[in-house]
Amino acid sequence: MGKDWWGQGYATEAARAVLRYGFEELKLNRIYAHHMTKNPASGRVLAKIGMRREGLHRQAMRKWDVFEDVVVYAMLQQDWTSQREPPSDTA
Repeated sequence: MGKDWWGQGYATEAARAVLRYGFEELKLNRIYAHHMTKNPASGRVLAKIGMRREGLHRQAMRKWDVFEDVVVYAMLQQDWTSQREPPSDTA
């Protein structure tokens, strides 16, 4: 995404749409994503949409002849469902 559009919520909106489609339309059980450690803003988007950090894959991606570490995030169908359930009325 171009710098002109950074910080406006477009990546977050798109990522939420991917989760919604994957869990509600495709009925997937697990969706995962990763980002290079050099790009922590992408990690913040994944955390913001409720994905959980699962770990670090060392030198898992090669970009421009340099091996880069990536951080893996995932969400399960049960996580998605629990995020969407209305809070129980305790009154």
